[in-house]
Amino acid sequence: MKALLDEQLSNEIAVELRSRGLDVEAVGERVAMRGLLDEQVIEVAAGEGRAVVTNNIKDYRPLTAGRVAQGKGHAGLILLPSTRSRSRSAVQVLADGVEGIMRDNPGGLVDSERWVEPPS
Repeated sequence: MKALLDEQLSNEIAVELRSRGLDVEAVGERVAMRGLLDEQVIEVAAGEGRAVVTNNIKDYRPLTAGRVAQGKGHAGLILLPSTRSRSRSAVQVLADGVEGIMRDNPGGLVDSERWVEPPS
């Protein structure tokens, strides 16, 4: 499974996940993708077979539902809690959650979504 972190997420999460052997990139690491509309991010991710990791639930869920309804599909969504800390430990917690979903779904998340559970 491959993933693409949405622009508002720290590139450190992608770096951490790659250090764990996962195929993860971040929009913020790709100069050409910075500032793209959410629709464009979904299009790029779908073309690369990457699930989008985001906490922008209100925008991405309707976009992916619309793509499915139009027969275009998407490579999946990994949804994060909307409230999150920006500390180093928060990067680890989010990376742990994303890693669990990726390892539990090695074939990908085509046209579906999974939620990272908030830390207890």
